[in-house]
Amino acid sequence: MYHNEKLKDKTIFAFFKRKTIPFKIWTIELKKFFKVKVFYNISFFFESLLFTPPDLVIYYYPKDPKSLDLLLKELKVRFNLVKLPIILVVDQVNSKILIDKTQIVDDFITISQTPEELLLRIKYAFARIRRISDNNPLTGLPGNTSIQNAIKLAMESLQPLAVAYVDLDNFKAFNDYYGFTRGDEIIKNLSFILISTIDELVKRESYFIGHIGGDDFVFIVPLEKAEKISKEIIKRFNLTLPNFIESEDWERGHFLCKNRKGHLQQFPFPSLSIAIVPVYKGKFNHIGEINVRITEVKNYVKQMPGSNYFIDRRN
Repeated sequence: MYHNEKLKDKTIFAFFKRKTIPFKIWTIELKKFFKVKVFYNISFFFESLLFTPPDLVIYYYPKDPKSLDLLLKELKVRFNLVKLPIILVVDQVNSKILIDKTQIVDDFITISQTPEELLLRIKYAFARIRRISDNNPLTGLPGNTSIQNAIKLAMESLQPLAVAYVDLDNFKAFNDYYGFTRGDEIIKNLSFILISTIDELVKRESYFIGHIGGDDFVFIVPLEKAEKISKEIIKRFNLTLPNFIESEDWERGHFLCKNRKGHLQQFPFPSLSIAIVPVYKGKFNHIGEINVRITEVKNYVKQMPGSNYFIDRRN
């Protein structure tokens, strides 16, 4: 959930009906947490929405049902506001209407519900948008913002944790040789291996997996589990690797691809380098120190042939 000081930065547009319970009460309560602008005229509502888009919309559907469809056609498509959360307010639950609006509506609430319930729906909507915006589009895993936040939390942990950087070696040559589609497939396979392996060996609330982008991943697990997890990840990756290599190349033991100078060169098959840095409260003063340490370990382990992991033992 967001902290209140972050909520204050969020702007909400509400399209309500005058003198209708509970809109006045809702508005008073929401203004404690957000910047709220209430509209009763649909033209003013659309004009403001177009020129100064809010962070979220609350729309009283019975007041003007037809204009909700216009909201889809004219704003969420033409003006590219596809990530704008919309909470629909209805007098009572009508499954046919609500199902029909699932393409544009993120949530709904009835006018009989309390301000606290509305506030909770709004917080969930903002949290969902934040996750979607940060997630990697290929794997669905959390991206850089979530990764940095997870590492910062690890720095405050009393329990020793391992921050592990996973790099797919020789991926560029593989991608150039086999094409982007095959490259995406091997990245998604690595993502699946990370998720399935860690989920089997660690309690779900005790780990984090993120996708930096391209062929780079990060996972954070209890330090005592890091070595076993890394061995299992490498084992599973090596077992599945032949599925992504043509049989003639596999028999040859390498593939030929042009290097950066444009000359044909033998490249080994993709392999994994896992750089592991122990982290716990008081060990590092700044996240930049962890990034430097990970880079040092990564450069060391990448010099080893094949797939390997290495745990930094320095204090």
